[in-house]
Amino acid sequence: MSASTVLRNVRAGVAPLAKTLLLQTGAYSAFRRALPSRSLAILRYHAICGPEGYGYADPQICVTAGAFERHVAYLARHYAILRLDDAVSRIAAGEPLPANALTITFDDGYADNLGAARILARHGATATFYITAGCLAGGLPFWPSEIRHLVNAISASRLRIDAGGISLDLPLESGRDRAAAVKALTKVFKSNVIPVRDALREALRRLAGDPPMPRIMLTWDEVREMHRLGMTIGSHTMTHPNLPSAGLVAARAELSTSRARLEQETNAPVTMFSYPNGGADRYMTPEVRDAVRDAGYAAASTSRNAFATVESDLYALERIEVEERLEDLVFALELERFAFKPRPRRNEALR
Repeated sequence: MSASTVLRNVRAGVAPLAKTLLLQTGAYSAFRRALPSRSLAILRYHAICGPEGYGYADPQICVTAGAFERHVAYLARHYAILRLDDAVSRIAAGEPLPANALTITFDDGYADNLGAARILARHGATATFYITAGCLAGGLPFWPSEIRHLVNAISASRLRIDAGGISLDLPLESGRDRAAAVKALTKVFKSNVIPVRDALREALRRLAGDPPMPRIMLTWDEVREMHRLGMTIGSHTMTHPNLPSAGLVAARAELSTSRARLEQETNAPVTMFSYPNGGADRYMTPEVRDAVRDAGYAAASTSRNAFATVESDLYALERIEVEERLEDLVFALELERFAFKPRPRRNEALR
């Protein structure tokens, strides 16, 4: 039985009510004291929104503001929340981590992240926000969100485009069709070089009637406010390409330019990086990993669902997928750490 199957079975075998009772009775707290974690849980958030945000973010990466507030309030009371750069320094030095250590990260740079930063600050906590530096408000549209916006704006019953050497013909007759079209376009965008991606975007805009894109990303003033609140600003590239598909020259440009822009805007060093487009598609390779190191970053985060340890590769740090319910998140932190450690997916293996 594979590691991922074991993990799914563990999750499915514990009913939501049982998880709630474990939390409410203080069982987790007792367990935490008796068997403290010696690994590092790097939590991976994206958008802080409910259904009002589904037009720009996949519902699977959304956590409501109320749920996030509950997460932070609980985590601040029961865990040692570290700055990611401090945790990286410990791992690099081979030093033990504090018991029950965790750090919080956000990918992309959605405007709703400012509210998350304010919640964190109210609870005396901090996080690392990985910013797509070229796609903030006033910059280039953030393509994963633009696809969703444009597909929903098309009035025709089919999506037919031919650009960049790619031909697509997808049905749009139902909400399910449109969701499938977003998924198909996302895969095509990830698997091609940046010029092909951009040619397809232009064709999609024309088909949709070039509707104005609503403001969904942070502004630079908001990023600076988050930094003043004690948040760490990291890089998520300039335009969110799939770095292996982009090619090494373009990848290096995305890495160096985003870091320089973020440092210029925040007047602070940027040493943390997160690989875009994690998941089933290949988003990191040994060459890309080395390019991240060569660009001056001290560490990089992946989407591999596992706990980081002092043995982790600093340029392939594991992270924990978050859930809407606090009960599910704490279950992952307290009990799933004893499950068979998930193996990296084929597309995440570097060596």
